[in-house]
This record gives sequence, structure tokens and C-alpha cells, in this order.
Amino acid sequence: MIRKICLAIAIIVMAVNVKAEGYAVNVQGNKQTGMGHVGTALNFDASSMQWNPGALATLDQKYSFSVGGFATIIKTEFTGALGKEKTDNPTGTPFYLYGSMKVNEKLAIGLGVYTPFGNKVDWGKTWSGKYLIQDIELKAIYIQPTVSYQLADWISVGAGLNIVYGEFSLNKAFPIRNPADGSYIADGAVELSGSKIKYGYNLGVFLQPTEKLNIGLSYRSQVDIELDYADGEADFTIPEALPAQIKGVFPDGGLAATLPLPASFNVGLAYKIDEKWLVSADVNFVQWNKYKSLDFDFENDPANVLDSKSTRNWSNTQIYRIGAQYSANEKLDIRAGFYYDETPTNKKFYTPETPGANKIGISAGFSYMLTDKLSLDASLLYIEGEKTTGTDPSGSFTGAYKNTGFLPGIGITYNL
Repeated sequence: MIRKICLAIAIIVMAVNVKAEGYAVNVQGNKQTGMGHVGTALNFDASSMQWNPGALATLDQKYSFSVGGFATIIKTEFTGALGKEKTDNPTGTPFYLYGSMKVNEKLAIGLGVYTPFGNKVDWGKTWSGKYLIQDIELKAIYIQPTVSYQLADWISVGAGLNIVYGEFSLNKAFPIRNPADGSYIADGAVELSGSKIKYGYNLGVFLQPTEKLNIGLSYRSQVDIELDYADGEADFTIPEALPAQIKGVFPDGGLAATLPLPASFNVGLAYKIDEKWLVSADVNFVQWNKYKSLDFDFENDPANVLDSKSTRNWSNTQIYRIGAQYSANEKLDIRAGFYYDETPTNKKFYTPETPGANKIGISAGFSYMLTDKLSLDASLLYIEGEKTTGTDPSGSFTGAYKNTGFLPGIGITYNL
């Protein structure tokens, strides 16, 4: 009866209308990415601790290790008053590293290092939106020590501490004006940067009500990367020819800002149809509505001339994922997946630093057993966003954005 109740609760939760995109990077394992990045109800190997810490105790292997990475090749096209302009983004390299050990039949421990958030956008120094953004890089590295315990044959729970290193850098131009009459003089530039270590947690419940069915529930807490003057820095560049009194208006110094890494609640089902076929589906709830504005407070600005507040008003979003795995033989597993990802961005306060859009993802992948313990894992993800028209918070910069991306990945898994 308890198993049936748990199954019913999970199905009801899956049916609720829920709402991730933004600067999230959903590639933390090649096996899962190959299946549309499902994973909440899967227990492949040590990588399961990221999707659901509760799954770790259900692994058959005493030791499990998984390591890999991806190349993010993402482009954005902007169509505005000056025609079409494109980003020249550097290739991102999200990565993952997991290791776990079964202490006994019921208890497992593990450690994961992965990068669930990040963003690299380079519009160039002279594009039409240079006063909003020229280039930006966001990075968040999660270190997660994890413990998992099997309460009974059909249920296990787990928890992980998230030690989060957050880092960002942003470059933009700004017009320098004559204080006497407000006329334009020249362009200046500023680099804003900072880093911080913060903490959060990851919780999971893993249910196996039947031999063929898995149900997963997990929650990863919000982490606010809060920079104070000691953590952030503003570095201004002013043309040498300008007089000292104008240069003095833009002093270098400390910078305070806050960037939320949102909480997420995830629900997943996995069903083993037969010895060959495994199917799985996830829904990810992401609490982006905590991102109300991006505010910069400059230390050397007592008159608050440089401080800025830029409205975001993002919304909570959802991702629907589905994937399948086909075991062709004892050595080869083939995977495919699909997802639909809603954007949290607000079209009334839309900025080219995070040019989000509703998008689809199509993926494929495989694992090949090189030995009876070592496998080669590979995946390829294609992303296409719908064309989105938005206006920046000042109301002065409007245009249409279109995103596309390829994310090839490779890794290895060792189970002993």
C-alpha cells in the first residue's frame, strides 16, 4: 500500500503545470545528456548524485567513478536598427567529476564536482548594444560531498552539501558627456569582476516500487553569490586626452552585487520496458523569480552617480524532458532524448547579457564498454531557441534575438 501511495503522489506531481533556462548549463553527465538530460529517476553510476543524491545507495558497484566534459558552441543573432549582428562567443567547457563508494549494503558516500551554471557571451567592442554589454562570463563550480542511505529495498534518501565557487566578469562601454551641457565627448569602458564562495544543499529521494519502475524526487537549494566591496572590482578605462576632472568621476575600486543561482525541484520516472529498452522522463521546476534586478554598488561613488539598478523580473520556469536507452549488445548502449525549455526572461526588461528564449533540445549518445569495468561515454546536444523580440530596461534598445548551439561531450566511467 505504501508503495502505491508513493507512486500516486509522484504521478500527481508530474501532472502539475510547472515552469529553466537563463544562465543554467544542463550538461553534467554524458549518459544523461544523451537522453535529453533526464536523470532524476536513473541510477547509472556515481554521476547520479548530481541529479538525485538518494540514488547513490542503490548502485550495485562498490566503487564508481565518472569524469567528462563538453564544448558549448553557442551563437546568438541580433536584428535591430543597424541590421543583423552576431556574437563571437568563446567555446565554453563545462565539466564533471564524480566518485562514490558503498560503505556497506545500505550506506554510500560520494563526491561530485560539476558546473550547472555559466554563460559566455561576446558581442564585440563596437556593436550597437555596447553600452549595455560587450562581453560577459559567468561561472559557478559546485563541489558536492554526498551521503546516501537505503531505508528499505524500495526507498533510499540522500543529501549533499553544495560548496559553490561563483565568478563573473563583464565589460561594457559608456558615453562620457560634458558636465556643462551634456554633449557627448567620448566613450569610456569599464570591467566589472568578482568571485565568492557560498553554500547550499542538494536533497533526494529515490523510489523503486517495482523491479521495472524508478521514481525520483530531488531539490537543490538556491545559492546567492553576494559580492561585497572586498570581493568585487570595477576597473575604468578613460581616454588619456580627457581632463583630470572628468577622469576623477570614474575611480577604480570595490564593487558590490548579488547574483542568484536559483533553487530547483525535480521529478522523474524511469521504466525498463524489457532487457533492451529503458525510457525516462523528467520535469524540472526552477525558481528564477528570485532574480528581480541586477544591481551594482560602486565603493568609490559616495554621490551614487555610478551605481546602477537594472530590472529583470524573471519568472519561474519549467523544462520537460524525455529520453530512451537501447542496449544493442553487451558492449554498446545507444541513447536519444528531447526537451522543451521555457525561458525565465522578461521581454519588457530584456538584455543581451542573457538573451534567453523558449527552446528545444535534441540529443543522442552512446556508451561503449572498453573493458568489463571501463566505458567510453559520448553525447551530442543540439539547441535551437525561438526568435524573441525584447526591449532593455531603459526602453531604448529593442531588437530580435535568435539562439542556436551545439554541445558535443565525451567522458569515461569506471565501475568496480
